[in-house]
Amino acid sequence: MLRFGLIGAGAIAHAFSKACQGSGIPLQAVASRKLEKAREYQQMYGFVSAYGDYESLYQDPLVDAIYVATPHGLHYEQMLAILKHKKHILCEKAFTLNAKQAKHIFELAKAQGVFVMEAMWTRFLPLTQTVLNRIQSGVIGDVVSMKVDFAFGGNPADEARLMNPALGGGALLDVGIYPITYANLVLGKPDKIDAKAKLTHTGVDGTVDLTYHYPHQVAHLHASVIEEGGKDAWIYGSKGSIKVPFFWGAHEAFIYDLNHQVIEHIDLPHKVNGYEFEILGFIEAVENQSYRTPWMNVENTLEILAQMDEIRQHIGVIYPNEDTL
Repeated sequence: MLRFGLIGAGAIAHAFSKACQGSGIPLQAVASRKLEKAREYQQMYGFVSAYGDYESLYQDPLVDAIYVATPHGLHYEQMLAILKHKKHILCEKAFTLNAKQAKHIFELAKAQGVFVMEAMWTRFLPLTQTVLNRIQSGVIGDVVSMKVDFAFGGNPADEARLMNPALGGGALLDVGIYPITYANLVLGKPDKIDAKAKLTHTGVDGTVDLTYHYPHQVAHLHASVIEEGGKDAWIYGSKGSIKVPFFWGAHEAFIYDLNHQVIEHIDLPHKVNGYEFEILGFIEAVENQSYRTPWMNVENTLEILAQMDEIRQHIGVIYPNEDTL
């Protein structure tokens, strides 16, 4: 089985490490800019090696694939460095700051003969796949609209990741990508996007509100990192509706009829914490040399990033380091 290296030592890195540990996936090496942090992870999760710099991990011959768990604004340059060593890459969302950067990474990966995939775990959840199957079966009739929210409050310090334009801060790339992905999964690519945002004094979007227009449907999407709000997905149809609580990492959903009576409760508990499904999907794509999964591919990443590029044009958010090609 693939032996993983990990760069970045934040909350998402913990989730990844726990999923691997609980699934018997080999954890070969961890790197942080602070060696003591890497050693903490080593002790906690059983990594074979710990490094105080990323380059040492890239050069480790026993590392087959690297999980990138650093802030969005660092992904592009880090993946360029990793690809020089011909390692497979599973990179946390948002994959890069824009579609142009992502396209370049995928082209280089193809030339190097390695697999690079965006880590959008929501796509791989059994619950997500089951909800899509229920919709396709017609249980709620024709989908008419969607309402998807991912908002949490707080006033992060200016230097924090979420407020820093150089790190791809703001609501859109961090949490807005989840409602956008859900709308694309259910309704596909929109014909038109309306967007408005509440910008912070650092120039990133603290809150973003989106309306996705389709020929016969509409999706209302909301994301915030400065205001507490909803965390559910609602899908409304001509015969009923579906509620998915905490949709981005969900294990359960409720299907209602037009009288708002529950007609089905779906509960598909995670084996570990939900991240294991995307990791195992990534491993399978490498081991069978297809370099592709049914739930996450190059086209998915490029399409969502292109939509977010368009949204940022609407709301006036520019990252200072996104024109690095």
